[in-house]
Amino acid sequence: MNQQAVPLTLSALALAACVPAVAPVAPGPVMLDGVTYEVTRRPSQAVLVRRLDRPFQNWEGMEARRAADRFCQGRANSSIRDRFVGDGWLIVEGCA
Repeated sequence: MNQQAVPLTLSALALAACVPAVAPVAPGPVMLDGVTYEVTRRPSQAVLVRRLDRPFQNWEGMEARRAADRFCQGRANSSIRDRFVGDGWLIVEGCA
């Protein structure tokens, strides 16, 4: 192996470790206990969860968090900052 290429390769590996991995997400609508949810990721990486058959109420945050968890492949980053927005729930910190 070329000795000049070794430091370059090691530098590239070190830089690659600094880039955060994109959290996996479920494709399409999320189905949970027979209910379908529309889950979208915002540009801020926050996740917005809406129930398709009837709108969420402001007290149904846990159900929205479970749907977000399914969307984020078990890695929803729920926090005290999550909030009810219109007819859905915004998981502010998105997927972990």
